[in-house]
Amino acid sequence: MKNNKLTYYLLIPAVMIIWGIIIYKIVVRNDDRKVSETRINAPKKGKAVNENEIYQLINNYSDPFFGEHPQLNEVSSSDRQEVVKPKVEKKWPVIRFDGYILNGNKIKCHLTVSGEDKILQVNEKVIEDYIVSAITPDSVKINCEGNSRWLKK
Repeated sequence: MKNNKLTYYLLIPAVMIIWGIIIYKIVVRNDDRKVSETRINAPKKGKAVNENEIYQLINNYSDPFFGEHPQLNEVSSSDRQEVVKPKVEKKWPVIRFDGYILNGNKIKCHLTVSGEDKILQVNEKVIEDYIVSAITPDSVKINCEGNSRWLKK
């Protein structure tokens, strides 16, 4: 059967027909697909969330291993904890540390604050409540109302 010409005449067209059908289905499938338009619905306007409201999960489903129903514990008003609001952190301006200047015993830093260049010493105001508290050759420490940040080159 290895040298049989009839085998070649039958198998080669069969392989070509099968591959043709596969390629045809791929091409036709890609042409028929249209991009569907999906709309994202705006969130529904419901009642406003009350920050003082306390939610409790109701886990009264049966235990899958023992088949028991757990008892629900009622939360009394004395057990409720006060909701602590997080502190609103002051937004830091864009400050870039460009380098430091050493003049004898005085060390100064070169800062760019919102596009404005400034040369400052320790304990000088950058802007408003922002104060330079430490200067090193590769970084500067800036304090603002108890918060501090190290700016590096």
